[in-house]
Amino acid sequence: MDNFKFDADESFNAALKTMGRFLEDHNEEGPMATVSLARALGGLLVLTTSEDQRDMALGTTISQLCDTFTDFLHMEAEVDD
Repeated sequence: MDNFKFDADESFNAALKTMGRFLEDHNEEGPMATVSLARALGGLLVLTTSEDQRDMALGTTISQLCDTFTDFLHMEAEVDD
């Protein structure tokens, strides 16, 4: 097993910043820019993950995507209240 150096919050913040810059640079594309990010994530997942780890990587990615989406919606609802 690979021994990765990983700080979940630091990595998330860096990815969010990078993706935010992409969306700013492609804001004329509207919501389709987000679709491009999703397609790129799927492509990178296949290209950078060994076949025996793809199921785990895809499952974890989808789970984290759903959890983060839900967390942000809850935060948004609390701000609106």
